[in-house]
Amino acid sequence: MDGIQSKIEAAAPRNRELLQILSETDYARPALEQQKRYIVDVENEIKQVDQKIKTLEEQRKKELKDHEKYRDSVMKRFAYKVGRKEAKFKEKASKEEREYFDVLQEEHKTKEVRKNLDAALTEAQKARAELENALAKHKQAQKDLDDLYDSIFEGPSPGYPEEDTKEKEAHVALDQYHNMRVRAEAEKQVANILSNAQARMNAAKNHLAEARSLSQMDMFGGGAMTDMMERNALHQAEIALTEAKMSVDQAQRLSPEVHPMPVVQIAQGHLLTDVFFDNIFTDMDFHEKIKQSQLQQERALQDVNNQLAAAKGRYNSLEQQMRQLADSLENARAALQHIRQEAFQKAAH
Repeated sequence: MDGIQSKIEAAAPRNRELLQILSETDYARPALEQQKRYIVDVENEIKQVDQKIKTLEEQRKKELKDHEKYRDSVMKRFAYKVGRKEAKFKEKASKEEREYFDVLQEEHKTKEVRKNLDAALTEAQKARAELENALAKHKQAQKDLDDLYDSIFEGPSPGYPEEDTKEKEAHVALDQYHNMRVRAEAEKQVANILSNAQARMNAAKNHLAEARSLSQMDMFGGGAMTDMMERNALHQAEIALTEAKMSVDQAQRLSPEVHPMPVVQIAQGHLLTDVFFDNIFTDMDFHEKIKQSQLQQERALQDVNNQLAAAKGRYNSLEQQMRQLADSLENARAALQHIRQEAFQKAAH
């Protein structure tokens, strides 16, 4: 008996240390499961974007050939001129040029999205590694604790039925906490993703405001440079909106509470209109299109803001429940530890 009592006394500090480690790393398993699902989702997005880039590269090469064919074809121009169809030739050349630059712009936008996905994947993999380390620490602590108890309770303990009951209660409490943690981590991830969508929507808002200001200048003789700056601002707005939509789509896959982002149509300019037929009327018309894009973007931004607030609300509610279950788990473990301590003492007596 003195040997058992001595073991209990010798094991007490180590027991407290291991229980503390378990408490600090309980989050690791559910958080890692959620992080792995998120990484798979990002990797799938990258595959789809890579396929789109490949398709656009092939399309760009084709459009470039058509564009160069009309741009550099002296014989075609001569043939059209002889047939008094020079205007038709210019129209065809402008069309080929516009189609080439449209594909080029779409390719650039998609590659920008790809870069941001790479950055997101790197961050997610870094977070996964940290969670894997925490889980490994948790598993080791649990193994050490089990070994510690096994070294004291050798074989079955039929004389201590209350210890078995408390052990089952602790397992149930752990399962409940784990399930709630999985749900909370999912909503936390949703909130983080929607925060990113909100940031990209605000960036789009700024780009559209810049484009509208430049459009205002263009109506009063801004010139070709203003046109280029205006189109670049719209292009940047479209990139930001595409990234925001992808973020909302990711959040939607993680939570059924999330709905798609409202559609936003960004005003598009064309070389034929902006250069060859540029006048106050075309400038005013395009200015109105930009204003319409702003209205659509503002509605979509408000929708993202509302969804983000709702996701944060759901997470806060789940986090509160999770804290309650964490307390229950801690109490169950403490009760189990108390019963085992009593069992140790009974064994010693």
